[in-house]
Amino acid sequence: MMFSVGDVLNIEDKEYRIVGKITYRNSLDNCYWDEYRMFSVVGNKEAWLSIDDTYNEYSISWMCLMPNKSGYHEVDRGCEIVMSRMGNVDVDSGERANFIEYEDASEENIISEEIWSDGTEYSYGHYLDASDILFERSEPNKVSGSANSGVVKAVVVFSIVIMAAAILLPLGTTVFGALFQNGSVQKYLEGSSKYAYKTSITGEDKEKADVYEAKSFYTVDAAAKDILKGINGKTKNVQENTEDSDNSVAILTDEEYCIVYMSDDSETVLVQVSGRKYAYTTDKEMYHGTSRTRRYYRRFYRTLGYSSDSSRYRSYSSPYSSFSDTNISYNSSNTYNSYSSSIRQSSTRTRKSSGGGISSGK
Repeated sequence: MMFSVGDVLNIEDKEYRIVGKITYRNSLDNCYWDEYRMFSVVGNKEAWLSIDDTYNEYSISWMCLMPNKSGYHEVDRGCEIVMSRMGNVDVDSGERANFIEYEDASEENIISEEIWSDGTEYSYGHYLDASDILFERSEPNKVSGSANSGVVKAVVVFSIVIMAAAILLPLGTTVFGALFQNGSVQKYLEGSSKYAYKTSITGEDKEKADVYEAKSFYTVDAAAKDILKGINGKTKNVQENTEDSDNSVAILTDEEYCIVYMSDDSETVLVQVSGRKYAYTTDKEMYHGTSRTRRYYRRFYRTLGYSSDSSRYRSYSSPYSSFSDTNISYNSSNTYNSYSSSIRQSSTRTRKSSGGGISSGK
């Protein structure tokens, strides 16, 4: 179960808009789960939705002062590590906290305690059934108005920055795009006029891959580098297929798997992007892709993505469990990985702060 910033969910007959997302890994069992920061559409009250598909555990909670744990007992503890973050959340990738979870006698109500380097935070809530969480619609343009007054301040700051940039720099430069880059390939493609949506490929467990045409680029190299720049170089692995004279470029991030390739008629540059769960659970033909492109797509993922995802999505079956082809030879110093690293380092040098959101809770 995966959602995006801007999605509106119906949870127990109440609508919430997602403004941020954190993916955690528990260092004790290496399992992953997602936490979504939300605000109620009516009342503008902050809430957190926890999605743990590994153990099929779902809950909603609210921040609070130190609660009374009388009648509660400890059920879990560990060390949570931020693997990725998106939107308005006050954490950075790599941050960690010790956590303890408690349940009451009914095993329905919960209290959570998170010990961060800068203090301890508490929340209370209750478990949900998966059927209690319903996707209503996507409203990404309304995210900035969904949070508390801190978000309003952030919008004002952004407005000042943009106005200053407009005075100092000519319109249309990449500076404006860089202000809003969040590391998501999907979001970048959706928001860029350089790409046009073509189709979607439906996979297993309601997952899907979207395919875009690169309207402004006539080579795979140019489109791939534009995407790497568009996501601030936030990749885990990226490499060109040089083994089959195919020249496709595969891009793996914390949350997504993308491949940039030439269509089978050699006339159009195409981009396929999906969540990593799609890649893990689905093995389907690519849209107008050659057999060499598809082979590289499969080999790259099996070599560099499958192992970690097999823990993350262990409750789902994967066609890669019986993979019989060879692994790719990955060179971490390859041209595209070096290019991605240079963009990422440049972005870090120009960032004024260490990042993080402006919410009161993590």
